[in-house]
Formats: sequence, structure tokens, C-alpha cells
Amino acid sequence: MMSLGTNQSTEPTGSFLKRGSSRLALCWARIRRSDWRAALTFGLPLALYVLTLAPTIYNLDSAELTTAAATGGLMRATGYPLYLAIGRLWSLLPFGDVGYRFNLLSAFSGALTVAIADRILRRLHVKGWAAFGALGLLATGQYFWALSLIAEVYTLQTALLAGLILTVLRWREQPSLSRALAVGTLIGLGLSHHASTVLVLPGLAICMALQPGGRAFKPSAWLPVGAGIALGLIPFLDLMWRYTQAPAFNYAGLYDSDGVFHAVNLTTVDGLLWLITGRSFAGQMLGYDLVGLGRETSAYGVQLFRSFLGLGLGPAGLGWVILWRRDRWLAVALTLGFALSAGFFISYRVLDKVTMFLPTYVIWSLWLGVGLQWLVDLWSESPRGARLLRAGVALLVALALGWNWRLADQSHDRSTRERAEAILDRAEPGALIFGWWDTAPAVSYLQLVEGQRPDVRVINRFLVPYDALLIWIEREAQVRPVYIDTAPPELLDTLYAEASGPLVVLRPRAIP
Repeated sequence: MMSLGTNQSTEPTGSFLKRGSSRLALCWARIRRSDWRAALTFGLPLALYVLTLAPTIYNLDSAELTTAAATGGLMRATGYPLYLAIGRLWSLLPFGDVGYRFNLLSAFSGALTVAIADRILRRLHVKGWAAFGALGLLATGQYFWALSLIAEVYTLQTALLAGLILTVLRWREQPSLSRALAVGTLIGLGLSHHASTVLVLPGLAICMALQPGGRAFKPSAWLPVGAGIALGLIPFLDLMWRYTQAPAFNYAGLYDSDGVFHAVNLTTVDGLLWLITGRSFAGQMLGYDLVGLGRETSAYGVQLFRSFLGLGLGPAGLGWVILWRRDRWLAVALTLGFALSAGFFISYRVLDKVTMFLPTYVIWSLWLGVGLQWLVDLWSESPRGARLLRAGVALLVALALGWNWRLADQSHDRSTRERAEAILDRAEPGALIFGWWDTAPAVSYLQLVEGQRPDVRVINRFLVPYDALLIWIEREAQVRPVYIDTAPPELLDTLYAEASGPLVVLRPRAIP
């Protein structure tokens, strides 16, 4: 009989060790074959953004996006249906508050942009240190980094743009129905997310059309593109469905003087076009004379300088020249996309347009990568020169990282939540609150997403014509407390304003 615990294995120790060693060797071979460059170009920016991410709801448009997406609501123009559709699912993540989760969506999209931009650079034969320099300056640029830390639409826009450029390049290498369908789908998704996607389409269309042999002029090439566009536009159906649900959070419409909200009918063609074309902001488009346009162009030049620390401008210009000589139609596509995007937003008369130039930074980083690669190749025969170039690239990225950290870091900023909580703490039961973008969306978030103070009504002043606002306030102040960020001077003869935390409360003056 064999006693319990006796080892029944007869395998020699040497054979066992040899088998284990071969398994380790196989694992190591798989690790070595892994695409570490892809992992790092996504993982490093994501880690950086998570470290500096805003910990909760952020202000202005960020609060509006978060509240609309999380509650099935609607935003003002241009609607952003893809963001709303993705956001409804993203809000279900099991960590942090909902505000934090939407900030994380921007971080994920920013890192994805960098990773896809690296794929484009590979196709442009940009390797090693040149790619590190271009992508490092993009990822740590002041504006790109900052917009990867808060709930905003722009890093998802750049991820879709980079994906579209990459897919067009893949189609040019080997045209096929599936790749044409992918191009069209990304066009549709881009348009579903941000209307300014249309600004990069003329250049990309030229790039695809002017192919050797006239392949792109065949209906078989364009029909799948059209089918893909239709597929990518499906999120607009979700926008229409949201309207039919009469959401509690709806910024697509206006209030009258009786406090009745008149929503834009998004089930009609005219209503949908009103929203997605940004008709409510038509007065801000092309909003400068020649003097103002020159001033705004200079301001954008300063932004571009800061984003690439100045030293990145020269190699990017060199990269543009090299790409022009190497691939004329791709250079046309990128140049036209850059010029139309920059030109439109330079002429757009709004205060927060510094956030809107991210697509141009992505295109600039591609030129930068091509230029740096040319310099690397030029100095490759000189070991000392190559070492100096690598050290210079590493120093430049490290400098951008250190300098912009203090400008971009939002990891301790809870001010939006604290201000909104202070407003609700001060508000009397049944109060009516009017506020601009720094007030209304954040308070609505606390109400609709977190369930705080459902007795209070919050109105964004942007949605109320000024004359209607005066009538509404004067009537409501007779029956309940009315809070507002700044009191309209026209009402101070009949109402008096008393400070109440971040806002003022308006009450009727006593009749003598």
C-alpha cells in the first residue's frame, strides 16, 4: 500500500526544470513581441491625466455636459449626440462620483488620441525619439492636457479625428470596401459628436479622390463611404428620442416671461438643423473685423507657441515641407484641415475658444514628428550629434511636463461642487434660482444627478430673453425667494438685493 502524502510523480527534477525554463522563455518571447510602443503611448498619457484629473464635477460647459449625459437630457447647440449616448453608459462606471467619471472620459479620449496619433506617425515612418518628442509635446501641451482632465467634448473630438486620418491612410494603402466603410463610419461619428468635423472633410476628400488609377472615382469606392456615414449618424436618432421623453434637463429651447420652457422640436428637420448647425450662435461666427481678426490670429499664434514650447514650431514647419515633397495630397489634406479649423475658431467671437483648437494641435504634432525624424536621420551618422538630439528631445518633453503641470493640474479643484453646495445650503425652501454658466449647470447636477434639494428650481439665464427675465423675476419675487448671481439694475427700484452666500436674494421692497 502507498501511504498518504507520498509523491507519485516520477518526472526527473532536471526535466521539470527544463520544461519550466522553456515556458518562461516562451512567455518572454511573447512579451518581446508585444507592441510596447502602443501600450506606452496610451498608458503613459492616461496615467498622467488620472494623476491630475479633476476629482468631481467641474464648471461651465463641463457641468452642462455631465448633467445632460448622465440624466438623458439635452444640451444647447450643437447637441453633441455621440457624447450624450456614450456618456449615458460611461456614467454607470462603479467608481468616483458621476462628475469624476465624465472627467475620466476626457482623460481616456486624450490618451487614445495620442495612441492613434502614434499609429499615424508609424505610417509616416516616424520612429523612436522623433515620435516621443512629437507625442510627448502633444500630450503635455498646456491646452491638450488641461482639456483631458475635465468633462469636455474636445479630446473625444481629437480621438475621432486621429482615427479618421489613420483610416484614410489605411484606405490609401489598400482600398477595400471594409476600409471605405470604416472611413464613412468615422466621418458620421465625427459629425455626430462635433459639427466642426466638417472642416477637415474637404482635405480628406481630396486626399482620397486623387489616387493613382482613378480608383476613388468608382461608385464602388464611394457607396460604402456613404453607407458608413449613415451608420455613424445614428446617434442623432438618440437625440430625437431624448426630446420625446421631455427630459428634466433641456437646454435646447427658451423660457418665456411666464416661466414656461419652449423646447425646440428635435423631431422636425428644421428643429434638428437649428440645434446641430449652431444657429443660436450664428452671430458669433465670423464675428470680427479685419483689425480684430488680426488680433485673434496673433493670440492663436501665442497659444500654438505655448503648446509646443516654441522650440517645437521649427521642426514642425520642416516636417510640413518634407511631407509636401513626399506625399503631396496628404499634405494638402492636413494643411486644409488645419487652416479651416484654425480659421473658423479664430473668427469665432466667444470667450472660451482657447479650448477649441485641439484638432490643430494634433495635426501640428504630426508635422512635428516628421520634422524630428528628418533631424534624427540627418544626425544618425554622428554618434555625438544623435546623443545631443535625443537629450534635447527628452529635455523638451520634461520641460513641458514640469512647466505645464502647475497650469493643468486639477486634482485638488473641488470649487465647483463646493460653490453649488453652498448655494443649495443657503437657498430657502421652494426658491427660484437664476444663474449663468458658473451657477446653473452645477446646481442642476447636484439636483438631478445626486438628488439634492428637489424643491428648488434652477434656471440658466442664457435660456431666458432679458425682457422676459425681468418680468419673471418681478412676479416671482412677490411669492417666493428669488436668488440670482447679479441683480438686474432695472429691478432695484421695486426689489432689494441681499447677499446670500455666492448669490444675492431678491425680495420686495416694503411699500411706505
